[in-house]
Amino acid sequence: MVKSAAASPYIYGIDALRFVCALMVTVFHLGFASWASPLYLRPYRMPLIEDIAQPGWVGVELFFVISGFVIVNSAASATAMSFLKGRILRLYPAVWICASLTLIVIATDDVNRRILKNYLRSITLYPGGPWIDGQYWTLACEICFYAIVFVMCVTGQKTRMPALAFGLSLASTVFIALLYAFPDAAIPTIFTETAWRAIPFYYGCQFALGIYIWLLFQGRMSRTSWLGFLGALATGAVQIYMAGENASDRTLATAGHSFSSFPAIAIWLAGLTSIVASVGYGRRISRLPASFLHSIKTVGAMTYPLYLLHFAIGVQLLDWLTDLGMAPLLALTLAVAIICAMSFAVCKWGEPPVRSFLREFLDRLGQRVDFRAKESRV
Repeated sequence: MVKSAAASPYIYGIDALRFVCALMVTVFHLGFASWASPLYLRPYRMPLIEDIAQPGWVGVELFFVISGFVIVNSAASATAMSFLKGRILRLYPAVWICASLTLIVIATDDVNRRILKNYLRSITLYPGGPWIDGQYWTLACEICFYAIVFVMCVTGQKTRMPALAFGLSLASTVFIALLYAFPDAAIPTIFTETAWRAIPFYYGCQFALGIYIWLLFQGRMSRTSWLGFLGALATGAVQIYMAGENASDRTLATAGHSFSSFPAIAIWLAGLTSIVASVGYGRRISRLPASFLHSIKTVGAMTYPLYLLHFAIGVQLLDWLTDLGMAPLLALTLAVAIICAMSFAVCKWGEPPVRSFLREFLDRLGQRVDFRAKESRV
């Protein structure tokens, strides 16, 4: 039986995949969306890499699959409070640092009350947004999923993870079927284009696939689970197809042509296969040279800050570099390198002391709560 995500050998493969997904999303946002999306419309263009960069948005869906796997695996050997503490220590230190860095970069151009409010929402992980950077919306989705798993831990329902996976699969399938059948209906779009998208309807199939992969390697796949897995797989493909069509429609006028959803689906399927392989070959991976495994852990730790930093700061870097006369592709390469260096610094020297401080605070808070609880029983 798998013990925990932190102790399991396959974490190396998962870490590598996380970093690849983060790079995909980074290149999509900086190499394509920054000039092709009507929301941004920067003066530079990068048509030479548009076919490579455009499907990179599917890295977000793969993030959700990985989260489904890792979070359920972590919860399996954790108490409710240790699970909650682990999520807090994982999420907040990087957010505090990265949101502050983003605010500093934004301040070079403009600071107003709205931006400061967005900053406060970001460092508290307020799920409703708006945030200092629009990409924080995925954290709201993650937190909603964490909350569901936490409730299962509190209520002693951790053994019912197959039911959670099936429920997510069913809810997502019904929702996406309604969205596909009635694309112009107001109510379904509320759960795709507003803060309500954090509820795992649109992306529930992706979280469910991660849980099913975990169940598969736990030897707990029943006939119902296999049915749910196939349903989640089909629904996930449809969700990506719909998202790809929507992304293509938004960028059609600027890019000058439409984009097929099938490259994104192919990348997603390759990603799912890689997740399964990283688990299946986890023990072999863990026997690789220690220096190589340490490097994989490092890039895995860089993934979260990279995702938080890449867009607002990356676009600002592109603006500065292209204004200096640098060619867009060279500016993109340098911007990505700078953001990766910043991400390394955050995970290497920024997060550890902040996390230690937060851990000590939570430990003292827990001791006080326990002491008061004991006093009340006396």
